[in-house]
Amino acid sequence: MISRQDLERLIQRQDGDKPVLSLFLDMSVDSNNKRNHLVFLGQRRGDFAELENITIPTGSGSETGVGSLYERILGWCENEFDEQNRGVVIYAEVGGDWFEALQFPVSVQNRMVVSDRPVIGPLAQVLTTYEHYGVVLLDREHVRILSVYLGTLLDELEFRGDPLPVPSNVKAGGYSQTRYQRRKREEMKHFFKDFATEVEKFVHRFHPASLVLLGTEENVARFREFLAADVQQMIGHTGPMPVDQSASEVLARLEPHLRADHERHDRELLEQVRDRAAHDYLATAGVQGTLTALQEGKVDTLVLPRDGQIQGVRCTQCNFVFVRDVSRCPYDGSESLEQVDVMEEMVRLAQQQEAEIQFADANAIADLRGAAALLRF
Repeated sequence: MISRQDLERLIQRQDGDKPVLSLFLDMSVDSNNKRNHLVFLGQRRGDFAELENITIPTGSGSETGVGSLYERILGWCENEFDEQNRGVVIYAEVGGDWFEALQFPVSVQNRMVVSDRPVIGPLAQVLTTYEHYGVVLLDREHVRILSVYLGTLLDELEFRGDPLPVPSNVKAGGYSQTRYQRRKREEMKHFFKDFATEVEKFVHRFHPASLVLLGTEENVARFREFLAADVQQMIGHTGPMPVDQSASEVLARLEPHLRADHERHDRELLEQVRDRAAHDYLATAGVQGTLTALQEGKVDTLVLPRDGQIQGVRCTQCNFVFVRDVSRCPYDGSESLEQVDVMEEMVRLAQQQEAEIQFADANAIADLRGAAALLRF
């Protein structure tokens, strides 16, 4: 499983003197229940052959020979890959010791890049597309809380209410109907108060991005009243569901609703960007303008195309990045420029500035000229 902490750790990794291989593999199965990652690796075997002859500077001169890297990747896929997952990214120093593999239950596009640092754009795309959420299922005596991330059940908690003690003067004669109904209402309030405490503990422990609340319409409405205001604001979806429904069935039935909610959020965000950009109010459109705003620390929410790649250059002296073709840095006049993937640089800048990133289909943001942003100031 992957997390935002993995992304931050990779961004903060110090650049070394050895190139870094970033290898993304689609490990999903096809209609014949087969994985085709070996086909992609075979197609890139020539690239690995070139890596085997690369000259790596060392403290005592230079060395060549990284022929074991290809075999090491094949060995990891054969022995370490969990077949329940559908995506893998492998990072490795070419000619070095660092080798790290991350796997997750959603697929990624096959991609292989050798550069001076780990490529994190596709990883960020996975993390921003599949948020961590909690599912609360309840009736008047029972609550279950599911922790769901990347479409996968991570944990499940279950609680049952402790019945209120029966007063001694009731045991012999029993309740009248009116007193019985009153007692059941008091017991429900008692249970719901305890359940709300457990949900709030779950939020503080697992830090979900949102909550889904499921049960009868009456129970859901009444239970919300017992939740703290900040927890109530996290509820993004409600609906009917038996409290004892299997976790797999809960996730299957929720998926289309949550996908529709996500798509609606995306549309509303793009409409806001378009409106602000049209009025030149705290928004920018176009790759170069958005990149400039990022480098000035102005971006609140960054919008990028899924699986996008745009070539540009970075000044090795001041680290500014440019989409347009320049022969020297317009800021410091340096001619020391290196080729970079501008989309990768934008993702890194946004992560470092804690800006939200939203990925959209390229066609959906074609009118925004490939990238856009909502600005802080």
